[in-house]
Amino acid sequence: MVRWLRIFLISLLAITMLFFALVLSTNYLIKQKIENFLDYRLPSYITHTNSSIILNSFEGTITINNPVVNIKNQEDNTLHTKIDLDKIIIEDVSYWDYIFKNEIHIEDIKLLKPNILYYKDVFNKAKERDTTSSIIKIFKPFIIDELSIDNTTLHIYNQSKDSLLLYVEEGMVEIDDIVINAETITKKIPATFKNYEFKADSIFLKANNFENLTTSKIKLKNKDAIIKNIKFQTKYSRKTLSNIIKKERDHFNLNIDSLNLTQVDFGFKNRKLFVKTRAININEPNLNIFRDKLVADDLSIKKLYSHSLRDIPFNLTIDSIKINKGKIDYTEKVKVENNGGQIEFKNFNAIITNVSNTYNSPAKTTLDITGYFMDVTPFKANWTFDVNNKNDDFVFKMDMDALEFPRINEFTEPNLKVRFKGKTNKMYFTIDGNKTKSTVDMKVNYQDLEINILNKNGNQKKWLLSKIANLFVSKDSKDKDNDFREAITDVERDQTKSVFNFIWLNTKQGLLKSMTGDGEKQEK
Repeated sequence: MVRWLRIFLISLLAITMLFFALVLSTNYLIKQKIENFLDYRLPSYITHTNSSIILNSFEGTITINNPVVNIKNQEDNTLHTKIDLDKIIIEDVSYWDYIFKNEIHIEDIKLLKPNILYYKDVFNKAKERDTTSSIIKIFKPFIIDELSIDNTTLHIYNQSKDSLLLYVEEGMVEIDDIVINAETITKKIPATFKNYEFKADSIFLKANNFENLTTSKIKLKNKDAIIKNIKFQTKYSRKTLSNIIKKERDHFNLNIDSLNLTQVDFGFKNRKLFVKTRAININEPNLNIFRDKLVADDLSIKKLYSHSLRDIPFNLTIDSIKINKGKIDYTEKVKVENNGGQIEFKNFNAIITNVSNTYNSPAKTTLDITGYFMDVTPFKANWTFDVNNKNDDFVFKMDMDALEFPRINEFTEPNLKVRFKGKTNKMYFTIDGNKTKSTVDMKVNYQDLEINILNKNGNQKKWLLSKIANLFVSKDSKDKDNDFREAITDVERDQTKSVFNFIWLNTKQGLLKSMTGDGEKQEK
C-alpha cells in the first residue's frame, strides 16, 4: 500500500475513534450531570425515579423513560403531588450555547402522557415558609423554544380519594419561548413565555359542596378561548337538597351552549393575581332556579353586585359581556301542598360593560337587557352602578309592554293564593337606590284590573276578601289610552335578601301604590 494512503487511513481511523470516544464521553458526562441534578440539586421534598435515561449526542436528544416525581410537604413529609409519565423527551440541546454562552438552550421538550395526582388539603396543611429558600437553584439560564405536554390526565382530590375536586381528561399544553433564570424562579410564575395553547376533551370541577361544573371541549390559543357545553348543576334533586340544608339555598341547573373569550390575559403584578379579557360571549344559556321557601331563611347579609365585584380578591377586568338568546325559569315554593309558582324570561339578551374592580370613577358598570317576560311581553332594562362607590348607589330602569294579568297567575296562585284579571298596556319604573334603601318611580297604564283572593287549596274564590281588596284598587289607569297611574315611594332594603328580591320589592311597592288611590293620573 502506498505510504501516504496508509498514513491517511490510520489518521482517519484515529480521528474516527477519537470522535466516537468524545461522543461516548460527552454522553457519559451529560448523563452524569442530569443524574447529579436529579439526585442532588432538587429540593429534599422532591423525589424521583425513572427506568432509564438515554442520550443521543448526534441529535442532541435526551429521553427519560417512565419518570415518576413525588412532591411532599417540607414540614411533615406528607405526599401531596405525584406525577408519572411515559416519557420526557428533550430535543436539540445546544452544546455550543452551553459551552460558549453559559446557558442551556433546548429546542423542544415533550412530556408524554403525564398523569398528575394532587391532594389539595394535604398541601394546605403546610405552614407558611420562605419560598425563596426552598426553590430549585438556577445557575445557568434555561431557554426552551417549545414545551409540549400531551394527553394529560389531572386529578385534584381532597385528602381522601373519594372527594374529587377537579378532573381534566386528554389535556394538551403548548408553550413557546420559555425563559427560566435566577430572577424568574423567585416569582409566582417562575418563567416568562410568549405564545401558549391549551386544549382538553372534558373538565369536571367541584364548585362547592352542592354544585358541580362540567364542560366538554375547551380550547385556549393566542389569547382567545372557546368552551363548549358548560353545565353548572346542583348535584342533588330538589327534594334531597331541601332535606339536607338547614337554611334556604337555590337549586341550580345552568346549561350554556358555548362561551367565547377574546384577548384573555392573566398573571401576577406585584405578586397579586390579575385576570382580564376584552370580551365574553355567552351563547344560549338556559338557567333553571328553584327556591324552597319552606326551608329556614338564610339571614346572612347579601352584597349588591358593586360590593361583590369590589371584594374579589384579585384584579378582574372584563371590558364587555354579551349574553345571546338566554332563558331563565324561576320557581319558588311557598306552600307545602304544591310544587311552587314559576316565572320565566325568554329570548334574554344582555350587553354588560366594565365588569371590573380595576376601573376608576366615574367609569360605571352598565347592563343593557332585553327579552320577553312570561313568553309574550317584551321588556328592556338598564342597570348602572360604580364599583368604587362604597354606598353601592345604583339606578335600575325598566320598560315593559302589554301583559295579560292571567300570565302571572301561575306564580301568584300557588304562592300568594291570589288570582288577577285584566292587563297592563305599558309600564315604566326607575329605582334609584343603594345598599340600604331606594326610591321607586312607577308609571303604569292598565285596564280591567280585578283581584281574587283564593282559599287554601287555591280552587275557590273568597268572595268577601276579594270585594274588600278591589275597593282599594282602581280598576283602570286611564280615561284615555295615554293616561298613566304614577306613584313615587320609598323602600327599605332587607339586607338579608338577594339583589333580585330588592328589585321585586320595589316593583311590588310601586305597583301597589300606583294602582290604589295613592296613584295619581299622569298623561304620558
